[in-house]
Amino acid sequence: NGVPNGVKCGAMQNSPDSSNPARAARSQAIAVAIAGLGMFLAAMDIAVNVGLPSIRNSFSTDLQTVQWVIVVFIATRAGLVMGAGSFADRFGLKTVYIFGIVTYITAMILIAASPTLGLVVAFRVLQALAVGCLYAVSPAIVAGVFPAHRRGLGMGFTAASQAFGMLAGTLGAGLLVQWFGWQSIFLGRIPFALIALVLGVMFLRTAPRAEDKPPFDLIGALTLLAALLCLVIGLRLGRSEGWTFPPVLILLPLAPAFLLWFWRTERRAAWPVLPPALLRVRGFVAAGSGMFLGHLGVFVIWFIFPFYIADSLGRGPLALGVMLAVMAGFNTGCSALGGWLSDRIGPRSVGSGGLAVMAAGLLLMSLLGQESSLTQVGLRIAIVGSGLGLFVSAAYALMLGSIGPDRYGTASGALSLAQSFGTVFSVATVGGIFALSQQFHLDQLVPTEGGPIPAQTLLLAFQLAFQDVFRLGALVAGVAALIFLLLSPPTSE
Repeated sequence: NGVPNGVKCGAMQNSPDSSNPARAARSQAIAVAIAGLGMFLAAMDIAVNVGLPSIRNSFSTDLQTVQWVIVVFIATRAGLVMGAGSFADRFGLKTVYIFGIVTYITAMILIAASPTLGLVVAFRVLQALAVGCLYAVSPAIVAGVFPAHRRGLGMGFTAASQAFGMLAGTLGAGLLVQWFGWQSIFLGRIPFALIALVLGVMFLRTAPRAEDKPPFDLIGALTLLAALLCLVIGLRLGRSEGWTFPPVLILLPLAPAFLLWFWRTERRAAWPVLPPALLRVRGFVAAGSGMFLGHLGVFVIWFIFPFYIADSLGRGPLALGVMLAVMAGFNTGCSALGGWLSDRIGPRSVGSGGLAVMAAGLLLMSLLGQESSLTQVGLRIAIVGSGLGLFVSAAYALMLGSIGPDRYGTASGALSLAQSFGTVFSVATVGGIFALSQQFHLDQLVPTEGGPIPAQTLLLAFQLAFQDVFRLGALVAGVAALIFLLLSPPTSE
């Protein structure tokens, strides 16, 4: 069943050698650079959210239609990342990394040159394939060259690269769109991708041929992709078109059917995409559960917080960009710190502590009101970013320290999938809860119908609903901290 066997392997041409510290340090630095560029490029897609209004205007469409640029990407990336990780474990990290970078560059060019929105959406599928590959193999590359007692530090640098990609995308996208148009948020990444390609070709080690290994689990990869496409697209259509919309009634029941097919396939496959034995590994379950619940709780910032800045505080895009940059900046710094601490006190304490800090930050954000200053907002969102950074690096350290190196790609893909699931369910569930809460508070504030509702009343109902969903986010993050603490082994194996 492709169960980790603990066989040591390296991702670099010059594998780490304890008898040659200089060579080992060089291999580790190169691995961090290669993997860091992969995570950086994958995370920069946050820039597309900033460019959506410009894309909408360029193709003369509406907000609901242009959001398919995001929805299709998320669904495809989530569905492909596990398959990419398993494929990398089977055929080599270098193969998947180089394929991911080349596909990424191709997608950037095709998206920027697309004359219609339909082609943009189609080529975003190609980009999602590339990003899934990068998320699946980048942490595995680092884990393969760092010794166990320093693996947390390597994972910290990897997670920090992801956070830095979000920071760069948040800060740079607005300026690029304003100066050069929406195409620049895609074309501007190509120089970084070319550097990653050169480093990958030069320094990543080609996996030796292994004719005795079982074939890739193509059926498992395809059924998982189908299940997640049905789920994400069904949820998106349900929110926009209604839950009785015929395609929704078809897609949502198909999702569990494909998942059942996937699970049965995994139990029989010689090299499964997700070995069932991994679900009995405490570190694997703890890291995946924490990643899902943590992002389920924190993602309220990405789709509720912008409206608080604009509507409650009356601030513009610059203020929002600065606040998100503060969060990403603290996320970046604390990711590296979290990796370093994981090597010293263990990922269990660091991860559960990070989730607790994030929960505290979300709870403090629920106390924000219409009179709050940007300084008060910035301090609170910095706490959230700090907790998120500590947790993510610890989750990667725990996950990749709990299994053998022959399944590092699978483990990295599983964490990326858990993160995607958390964000998707947050948008689908918390968004609906926010709407219900806002309507509840409106009914309380305006008990009888008759005439238009005053703008101040609408704003107050929004503020109360904002506080409700951030309290909910804090609760979910707190539950994630408890689960991570209880499920994690005292030390990673």
